Amino acid sequence: MTLMTKGEFAVHRGVGKSAVSNWVKKGLLVMGECPTSGAVKVDVERSEARINTRVDPMRGRPSAGLPLAAPAAVEEGGDQSDGRRSAAHVRADLAEETLASMRRKNAREAGELVPAVEMHRRSAELGRVCRERMLSMFRGISERLAVEKDTRTIMAIGIAEINRVFAELADQVEQGVLTAEDDTPEDPAIENEVAAAELTEA
Repeated sequence: MTLMTKGEFAVHRGVGKSAVSNWVKKGLLVMGECPTSGAVKVDVERSEARINTRVDPMRGRPSAGLPLAAPAAVEEGGDQSDGRRSAAHVRADLAEETLASMRRKNAREAGELVPAVEMHRRSAELGRVCRERMLSMFRGISERLAVEKDTRTIMAIGIAEINRVFAELADQVEQGVLTAEDDTPEDPAIENEVAAAELTEA
């Protein structure tokens, strides 16, 4: 573990101190505790790993939409008590990161992880299944909604049906029985109705 002050880290990265201050605000710096002095400084390797994956190399700014860690609790130059609390926070963060790494390793060895491309495929399939179930549900209650005049009753019917559909989907996903092969093919009639409705709105 290599430790640097924020000023030294700015020189190391070839950026101004304002860029480092921005990284602090965005939670991109990972702090480490010096084993000899107890001082809290920038953990170079962990900070660079986080910055390199979350900062646009062309702009030096955090990429939009990516989750960022909470910013460091204490800036350099803080009082002694805050420094001690910050060091404890750093140790807790390191322990949590180590535990997460061990869990990922164990899950990978147990065959519980799948490639990202497979997760994307499965997510797309689940999205398609959810869409089909929702369209089928609305088709099933359309006549009931058409004759209902009370807005609150219509809302209650819709909410109850939506909750039912998603509860069933959640149960099937948890049981591992919701797959593309098990799902019924898309209903052309439903697709035609949706297309007609979209043309009417346009």
